[in-house]
Amino acid sequence: MSRAKRPTVRMGPLTTAAETPSLMSEFTGISAQVTVTELPVESVVPRSTQPRRSFSEESLQGLAQSVAQHGILQPLSVLESAQGYQLIAGERRLRAAKLAGLATVPVKVFHGLTEAQVQQLSAIENLQREDLNPVDEVDALLDILAVRLSVPRQQLTPYLERLKSIQMRDPQFVRASGEDQQAIAEVREIFEGLSRGNWTSFVANRLPVLRLPEDLLQAVRENRLEYTKAVALRRVPAKERKALIRQAQELSVHQLRQQVRATLAGEADTSAEPNPLEWLKKASTAQRYAQLSATQQREVQRLTAKLRRILAPSVQE
Repeated sequence: MSRAKRPTVRMGPLTTAAETPSLMSEFTGISAQVTVTELPVESVVPRSTQPRRSFSEESLQGLAQSVAQHGILQPLSVLESAQGYQLIAGERRLRAAKLAGLATVPVKVFHGLTEAQVQQLSAIENLQREDLNPVDEVDALLDILAVRLSVPRQQLTPYLERLKSIQMRDPQFVRASGEDQQAIAEVREIFEGLSRGNWTSFVANRLPVLRLPEDLLQAVRENRLEYTKAVALRRVPAKERKALIRQAQELSVHQLRQQVRATLAGEADTSAEPNPLEWLKKASTAQRYAQLSATQQREVQRLTAKLRRILAPSVQE
């Protein structure tokens, strides 16, 4: 059964209380009640599903200095609930406010939102950060897509890959089902509304970021490693990656790729070394032994006796 067509998404900056209800209405079909006020810093708590979790200590300290001098210029977004004021967006600003010693913070308080609406609003605000890294960007987009498409987050990657395969193999939708056609149209509409480019490009080039090894994924989340450099490092064995992650900050992508090739070549050379006993078996022929000088033959005898002691200690000389 096909889903009803949803309203077209129109994105705008979430900077004032007047703009946000309009955004929520167009994105979810439900108007949000919002009030602007000040709240004690300690009364605002992050939700367990907060999209952004990684912050560099250096950037936090820099923001804390700015907050101490100028205050918080853009209010945090919070949800009033039975558990108190739960943070929707602005965790970095909240942490900086605590570091700066502020007693209160400006907030936009949302009332009566469902969990799906909170998830969407949080993801939308997260997408508008200037310092958004590729991992958090993919997470935010998947949060939005999961709600809009009614597909569980853990099933979303294979679902999008299947839709992309249909789009690539059957661009005129001659064989595609009506439900798949509508799902593809909805995905396209979401990406256009979010100004995020071509959705098939996202599936092909951005979605694989979540398949990076965990150490690389965490380094990208914490802005210690650029995404393009993480991709270059993903084929390197785990024991070699730690040193290369540290070096990557001082290397260009081209230089890092050269380092990766050298590392992989070294691994290949080690694994390609022949079994010494196999080589010895092939080299130890009577004909070759006869060609040796008397001195060389005595050296071979000495080394052979040593090998026998090492490899077969039970054999009596």
